[in-house]
Amino acid sequence: MTDRVSEKNLREMHPDRDFTLGTPIVKRYCILSTPRSGSTLLGRMLFATGMAGDPLEYFNPPLLAIERDETGIADMNLNQFLLRMQHRRTSPNGFFGMKLHYSQMLYGFNSRKINQQMVDFIKNFDALIWIRRRDRVSQAISLTIAKRTGLWSTEDSKLVETDERSIHPSDCLDSLHVVASDDYSWQQFLQATKLPTLETWYENLVDDYEAESRRILKYLDLNGAVESVPRIQLKRQAGALNQQLYKDLLSYLDLSELSK
Repeated sequence: MTDRVSEKNLREMHPDRDFTLGTPIVKRYCILSTPRSGSTLLGRMLFATGMAGDPLEYFNPPLLAIERDETGIADMNLNQFLLRMQHRRTSPNGFFGMKLHYSQMLYGFNSRKINQQMVDFIKNFDALIWIRRRDRVSQAISLTIAKRTGLWSTEDSKLVETDERSIHPSDCLDSLHVVASDDYSWQQFLQATKLPTLETWYENLVDDYEAESRRILKYLDLNGAVESVPRIQLKRQAGALNQQLYKDLLSYLDLSELSK
């Protein structure tokens, strides 16, 4: 985990995103995710309804670092920070949401493995949404490029010039391990706890955005309250570099037949 603050983090913590302060919470939900799994698209759709809070990665260290800097409370802990975000980011109808990567949960509870404290934390949510991505190779490549360039969103500054020759297919293996391990860990966690969870896939959200969004809103008991699904304009970040790395990585792993 890193404390490095990005432009994306600064936008996420801007007061313009706050709702009316101190709205009592009626419903808490959590999006269980992995890096580059489509959770940004899902989170933006939910935020744009104006009725689902602002589900961001509140266990992401840079967000806590920004709040410490803005408030001058240098020793603010993660629990205090989360309470402040609930105070700021609960929508007028009482909904508060957040996204959580498995690795962020381990970081937040300063543990290398799951413990009862984490289980109790997750159980405190009224609804869980697990977003996954079928194409893990593309997911890993996207994560590798984002780490290398610092471009986590199309709203960030111009992409740092990156020669495709500077990223070797082997550089993506660590990212592939991260996304596969995190997703598997969520799977094992949910099987062990037997917590009711809505499972969705990035590919489903992209291929049938309206229907999948409606299914998610219905699960959160918001379908009737949201007249129309907000259209989210996200520029596609994947380009020629992603495509070339995809072919190179499959070849490197001797899986080139999959790309045909």
